[in-house]
Amino acid sequence: MRDGALTPAARSALSKASDDLTAGRFADAAAGFRSVLAGNAAVPEALFGLGVASGQLGRFEEAQKALERYLSVRPASSEGHSALAAVLLSAGRLERAKAEFERGLRLDPGNVEDAKALARLYLADFNGARAVALLEPLVSSPDFDDDASLLLAAGYTGGASPRAALPLLSRLLERRPAPQPEVFVISAIAGSRAGDFAFSERACAEGLRASLNSDDIEQRCLRIVSAGFVKGLEAGLRGLPEDFESLIILGRLMTDVVESADSPVRERGLAFLKQAVEFRPSHPAALYNLGRCLRVLARPEAAIEALERALNAQPGGELHALILTQLALAEQQLGHDAKAEAAFLQSMDRNRALPRHLPSPAFEYYRFLDQAGRPTEAATIRDEILRWDAGFLPARIERARSLAGAGRLREAVVEAEVVARNGDPSNAQLLRQAHLLLLQTYTKLGRKDDASRHQAWLNQARAAKQP
Repeated sequence: MRDGALTPAARSALSKASDDLTAGRFADAAAGFRSVLAGNAAVPEALFGLGVASGQLGRFEEAQKALERYLSVRPASSEGHSALAAVLLSAGRLERAKAEFERGLRLDPGNVEDAKALARLYLADFNGARAVALLEPLVSSPDFDDDASLLLAAGYTGGASPRAALPLLSRLLERRPAPQPEVFVISAIAGSRAGDFAFSERACAEGLRASLNSDDIEQRCLRIVSAGFVKGLEAGLRGLPEDFESLIILGRLMTDVVESADSPVRERGLAFLKQAVEFRPSHPAALYNLGRCLRVLARPEAAIEALERALNAQPGGELHALILTQLALAEQQLGHDAKAEAAFLQSMDRNRALPRHLPSPAFEYYRFLDQAGRPTEAATIRDEILRWDAGFLPARIERARSLAGAGRLREAVVEAEVVARNGDPSNAQLLRQAHLLLLQTYTKLGRKDDASRHQAWLNQARAAKQP
């Protein structure tokens, strides 16, 4: 039914609901669109508006039904396919979301936002070539922003052209204020894969300084920064407040660079972090890194004291969620499971409110629930993490194990193969989990050749560990 065929009261209700939607009053908007549809069940504008508003409210089933009805009336609406794809994506229905984004792009090939959303899904599947095919034709569009450049660079890096990513990433690295942590992480990977290790180290050095609390940057840069970089930082210390950033960087790197809890390297790192806190006693990043180091050194009581001081320093954004996660882990070390869970829950709440969710701290909560023998709750958190980032491999191997345990062997193989093919070579534990699960699962499926391939990998890894 056309807007012109509505009664004056229905037109007024539709106009008000549209205004509410524009203003972000989603509950009022949804109620208004429902009132219009109660008397006129096929008003396209009301169906579209209800779908968008309900999606914003997390009522994904209602949103999906409204948008599917809208598309039955206006099947050539690229906007409708985009809106439905966004709802499906939020609901974790990734394959259907891909299909709707593809339909929307066929109708509106210049839609950069849809191309970016679809590229993210392909990158999560480690299909860099497909992400490049989506984004390359749009480079000259006025809507092609820094996020699109980063996604294109990630596509090049994950495909066969990592060197093509470097000019894009160089421009992003020069942005001021400093770009998001993901820029530094992808730059480090791209430089390494392109054989430009100077580029990787530069990205790591800049990233470590730009974000004093990014676990993503640190985990990547631990495997890239040279001993010379660390020695240079240490040699440059003058015992002055100007050393603050260098002290934190050194403390962070030394916390994670070795496995032995009583390592003298870690003790040196702890001393650097203590000195940073002396220079700035209320700096949340300094206190967070001090608390984290103390927890890794198995000193949970001291860690909790530092982390609580970090919370009192009013941290913002990601750092707040990271501090709460470290606090939960320290309480867990002390056997205070109720306190640990309370801190994990607070961390999850903070994490969910972030524009870019952090899978690593959420995965610590998954582990806590799994170790506590609460598999249903653990699976819910695991699946939420994978809705945030389908490329987060620790969660994917856990889903593979769950599928194998439920007898869904072919689905388990698909998940575990993704991890085995795309896991970081330096993460031997994750890769071993994937290859061992694949050996066991292929054996159960009677696929001897595939099982032998993974047995060979395990044999080779075992031989490489021997002196």
